[in-house]
Amino acid sequence: MAKVRLKNTVGVVKELKVGFSWTTFFFGGWVAMFRGQWGEVAKWFFLNPITLGIWGLAQCWTTNKKTVISYIEKGYEPSSETDKQLLVTRSIIA
Repeated sequence: MAKVRLKNTVGVVKELKVGFSWTTFFFGGWVAMFRGQWGEVAKWFFLNPITLGIWGLAQCWTTNKKTVISYIEKGYEPSSETDKQLLVTRSIIA
């Protein structure tokens, strides 16, 4: 499991996982709820029952990526060149 460190302008550093989300695999939509991603929570309650859980399994591969993207949208940036390269190779940033 790869981890990336993001830093904002104030100097707060967050270490986030990149790749498959085992927490989402085991706990489902609760992960999005605790991370404050309310749009994702709504999708869990509507799409997961319709697709008989297949949508939820697919989210295991995208949950961590969506979390990193939400931090980048809030103004966080990779704290080192290595972190930036990891995000580029994972197609999270250009």
